[in-house]
Amino acid sequence: MKLKTIAATVCAMFACGCVSTSTGGFEVSVGEGDPAATSKIDDLSFAERFSVETAGVRREPSGFISAQVRLRNRQGQDASIQYKFAFFSGDGMEIQPDARPWEQTTIHGGETVSLSAVAPDKSAVRFVVRIRRAM
Repeated sequence: MKLKTIAATVCAMFACGCVSTSTGGFEVSVGEGDPAATSKIDDLSFAERFSVETAGVRREPSGFISAQVRLRNRQGQDASIQYKFAFFSGDGMEIQPDARPWEQTTIHGGETVSLSAVAPDKSAVRFVVRIRRAM
């Protein structure tokens, strides 16, 4: 399984101010053959509560890719989040953009959860998982 540690990347993005002005949360993206995962942060105060321990993508024997992200709640309080996976083809087009709903989970203080999904189509080569505050 191809896993990439990106906690340092996310922390570096916090430090360098790679933050936009919307309040969407944050996202992590990994593709086949990528040397590292990338992150986008829209809500710094929310994103600082978490560390992304690993993020990876692998091609299953069936030909579909599977995405895995390990997310840790760095604070002592429970956090309710919503997350949604999106998959993209080699030409950058999102595959079945409305096929997946937002899912909700609670991460207890100090705990780590694994978020995973399988692409809906064999043409997928990249995924993005979007994470936001539960509404």
